[in-house]
Amino acid sequence: MKNCERFHYMDNLRAIALLLGIFYHAALAYSPFMANIWFTADAKNHLIFDIITHWLHLFRMPVFFIIAGFFACLLIEKKGVKSFLSHRVKRVLLPFIVFFPLLAGLFLHALKWGAQFPDTLPAVFTLFEQVKDLPPSTMHLWFLWNLFGFSVLLSLLMCFRRLMLIVLKAITNKWVLLFALPLLITPALYSQFAPFPAPDKFIPQLWSYGFYGILFLVGVGIFMNQSVIKQLTPFTNYLFIIAIISYSIFWQLMPSALTIEQVIKFTKDGFIGVSGIKHLILVLVQSISLVYWSLLALIFANRYLNHVNKITRYISDASYWVYLIHVPVLLYIQMPLLSLDISIYLKLLIALISTLAICFISYHLFVRFSLIGKLLSGLKHIRVSKAVTI
Repeated sequence: MKNCERFHYMDNLRAIALLLGIFYHAALAYSPFMANIWFTADAKNHLIFDIITHWLHLFRMPVFFIIAGFFACLLIEKKGVKSFLSHRVKRVLLPFIVFFPLLAGLFLHALKWGAQFPDTLPAVFTLFEQVKDLPPSTMHLWFLWNLFGFSVLLSLLMCFRRLMLIVLKAITNKWVLLFALPLLITPALYSQFAPFPAPDKFIPQLWSYGFYGILFLVGVGIFMNQSVIKQLTPFTNYLFIIAIISYSIFWQLMPSALTIEQVIKFTKDGFIGVSGIKHLILVLVQSISLVYWSLLALIFANRYLNHVNKITRYISDASYWVYLIHVPVLLYIQMPLLSLDISIYLKLLIALISTLAICFISYHLFVRFSLIGKLLSGLKHIRVSKAVTI
């Protein structure tokens, strides 16, 4: 299937998923659940931020990996497996290698510099004091590290193309997506605390491959079977109702926020021991909710976002850079805000506007028309100078 069609709804949804990450990470500062976990946790918080951030966490990155699988298959169909791997090395692995040390340095500097502002530091700073040899983390760049691993695995699986086509056709049957997919990802999620953490270790984490990896393959299958989104559209109302109900149940069953002692133990051990029927029910409800919200995102994107103009194209182009640098930028902005006695809603607004402004302005000035832009997107945009007629 050699197809040069541009899938605008997938482009736009991917950009939205990445940009929602800025809101998500900014809002964590005001989430009671994250009070002992997040670096910029404010002394003031509100339950509404728990509700919103847990909801976003359920489907934002699952949707991203479904889309990543979709475009992976597009590349393989257009250029072949060898060119696909070369593309992934240049657009995924190389940016990770280049930006990880730079962003890690900025991340650490932002925390050290920001520690001078609040009278009382966020609880997670206790972790830094008590655990001297913190396990290395890929930070928010875990999505690149995992995506490259999935891409290598897909390339190997495509050696068995005929079998893969059968499997991909099966997992993208509408009934499989509705009823079997939540069950397929449940074993991987059962091994983890709920809500599931980020697979941010350098050593590949099997549960991530059994969760995000399966969703990545679903995206590959959706490219092969694009009509499935239209087939799911008549079920929109049912999906929406079940998604809301399952999230409500998940919210009610969710465990209490981790204490700082549990956070320290989790950091040292690398996992939180969880098991039992209650945890199984919690994880199953979580799986249903995240699959249904993800399918709804695809349906709505296909219906309302399948268009392009200069603004959407620009945002889509910029979203990769914006997501790469947004966490250190947020830290530089939110650490000083900890010392201000103002509304947390105003703090969030300041953080969001400032971060978006810095990220997009830096993209336009230093990335879009430079070699950095070519590194990230494969294109170096040319500045268009308007001729003046006298």
